[in-house]
Amino acid sequence: MGTHYFFALPIQPELRQMLEQVSREIDLDLFKHIVYPEDYHVTLAFLGDASEEQLSSLHEQLSDVVTTFPPFELKAERIAAFGREKKPRVLYASVQINAWLDKLHRAVVHACSKSGFIVDQREYRPHITLAKKWRDSNKEITPDWPTLICDSQEVSCLNLYKVAPTEKPRYQVVRTYAFNKL
Repeated sequence: MGTHYFFALPIQPELRQMLEQVSREIDLDLFKHIVYPEDYHVTLAFLGDASEEQLSSLHEQLSDVVTTFPPFELKAERIAAFGREKKPRVLYASVQINAWLDKLHRAVVHACSKSGFIVDQREYRPHITLAKKWRDSNKEITPDWPTLICDSQEVSCLNLYKVAPTEKPRYQVVRTYAFNKL
């Protein structure tokens, strides 16, 4: 397996701390993989394996694209889950989609497609993964998730990450693309 890459928005320390605190109120031991707070992010596009040529092409395209974006607000809304209610596949904090986030997602997906990547075409559901992969098929959880109380955070950049599965944190920033600070 080669090195996998993805584009995502980083989570600022204040929001990260709030999500870490909320995570302590949930029995995350029921999941096989608990995401390290330093790895919290909002994925825009998963690339998988990538050649240097593809990454170079993406860099050229995204360097121009991000200059058209001002910093914008990102807000976590609530704790939710993908999969079965009592045995979820993924536990996450949903993120409110706004015009800038939607436009950025579409621009990143377009750049990825132009560089030869096959990008997920499902409806974009921005979120911050907290835990994934249900551990014990004999156990169930009562989905009475704690309430998120937080302010929004400003997003002023987009990161290209590579996955380092044996390291902590496991997502490492390869390149940062700063937005235009009008």
